[in-house]
Amino acid sequence: MLLAQLCMNLKNKFMDFKTILQFPVLDTVEILKILQEIADIERQEERPEMPQVTISIFNDSASGFFVNYDSEKNIILLCDMYDRKAQFQYIASSSISSISIRNVNKYGYLLSDGKIPFTPDESEIPTLLQLKKDIKALELEINEAIGKDITIKYNYDGTPEDLDKFYALKVLGLLEETLSKIATDKLAKEAFTASISEIEFTLGTENKATLENGIISIILDTSKGLKSLPKAVKLQEHIEKNL
Repeated sequence: MLLAQLCMNLKNKFMDFKTILQFPVLDTVEILKILQEIADIERQEERPEMPQVTISIFNDSASGFFVNYDSEKNIILLCDMYDRKAQFQYIASSSISSISIRNVNKYGYLLSDGKIPFTPDESEIPTLLQLKKDIKALELEINEAIGKDITIKYNYDGTPEDLDKFYALKVLGLLEETLSKIATDKLAKEAFTASISEIEFTLGTENKATLENGIISIILDTSKGLKSLPKAVKLQEHIEKNL
């Protein structure tokens, strides 16, 4: 397998040289998937900070901001700006010999397989009170879509850490997307309303769901940060297996 070269700014407090020495070897396919994940996150920001890459192709190379990767077409789109004019480069991923990455310091956790802890920005960490308000708002939204009163509960021991509160907020978004999908599927909706009256979720080290006495208990894997959380489609599968 081809290897990807990681070039990062060592000034990042989570990116000291000793930590970098623990990084796993990733092939270019894995790197492209991670770059796509980073790009998808950044493009939602008001001021996106897209990854910068240099891709080596046989005896040549191409540099620019990573914009998109189509795994079906095996094409990578890079973009750069010169004198306020955009320059686009479309590269066949099958021809890559190496990838050099820059401007991804805050996403080191995605490349490190858990060696670098994920630290959200303070502005992204809700208070416990805000979480409770968001849970209540989600209950009202889902109850209207499902046509039944459903209680949502976040299970935690003691006082949740800031990182746990951040993940819990992300889980609410995941639940909203998942339950909205169920609500638009007639058969799934009927089975859901007939079986479930309460949803409990817990942060853990695996993704699974169990149903007992009308309570669906969902464990969500945050052992590798957001990377290990299931997609909405997969969470829906976990839920529907219990119906």
